[in-house]
Order: sequence, then structure tokens, then C-alpha cells
Amino acid sequence: MPTTRRASRKRGPGSITPTDPELPIEGYVELEMPVEEAWRIFTDVAGWPRWNGCFRWARVLGGRLKVGATLIWVFNPIRPRYLYKLPSIARIVECEPQRKVTWEVTALPGFHALHSYVFEPLGPDRCRFGSWEVAEGASYRLMRRFWLAHFRYVCRASIAGARTLVRRRR
Repeated sequence: MPTTRRASRKRGPGSITPTDPELPIEGYVELEMPVEEAWRIFTDVAGWPRWNGCFRWARVLGGRLKVGATLIWVFNPIRPRYLYKLPSIARIVECEPQRKVTWEVTALPGFHALHSYVFEPLGPDRCRFGSWEVAEGASYRLMRRFWLAHFRYVCRASIAGARTLVRRRR
């Protein structure tokens, strides 16, 4: 089970101050691999579906993660029996190599979300990987139950997928 902790974002460009008591949705896992290797695997956006089951398809326009770049992806459904696929488009608002990537999703009417994947070196052969997400707006509140379930799904799938990277490298 991923570890969780509460955090908040200060207001500013590309920021959200969570008002929902169930946000942020976050989880972390320690990996037996150098942060450089975890980051290298992560920067292959087209490869996300190979290790992270929440993604069906993913691309970054321009080919690399950087502030201002556009991410386009399709989520798999929360449960295999559900027949939807959820497309999304986001703008990268933070990118610190081997530390963090944050993207911002805005959709009409009234949906605004931030998602971060975070990396922390814990030594030469260990790192911490995490998933963090918040949202706000009228559309978020209207479909809150779905979005909270979706954010939890993304977090769980991301943490589980990161664990598989360690097994695959052995």
C-alpha cells in the first residue's frame, strides 16, 4: 500500500489550494534503483503504458518533458468492465529533472487539476517515487465521486507500475 501524507499548494500560476478534505490524493513508494534510472524510464512518455496500467496511450508534443510542453494521453477505465476510455490534454507547468513533473489540466466548464510525479534520491541505488493530485471547479464538484475514484486509481496504478520497474530491471 502506498504511503500517504497531506500537503497543500500555495496559490499562483498553475496552483490549486485544496478545499476538498479528501485532496490531495497522493502515494509514494521506495524503489531499489537510482533516481537517474527511474527518471530516464519516466521521460519515455510513449512508454508509460508499458509500466503504468492507468495509461492506454501517452505522448508529449515536441518529444520531451519541459515546462510549456503539451501532454496528450488516454486513460484506461477504473475497472476493466467499464467501457470508456478517457482522453486528456495537459500543459507541463513544472519540470525539474530527477525531481518533479507537474501538469495542469483545464477543461470547460470549470475543471482544473494538477498532477505531479515526484522523485527523490535516497542514496546511490534507491529513490522515492510519488504521485500527487488535486482538483477544483464546478465540474469537479459535480462529478466529485468519479474524480476522486479516478485520482485514486491513477495513484495506485502509478505506484504499482513503479514497483514493476524494479522487478523488470533484475
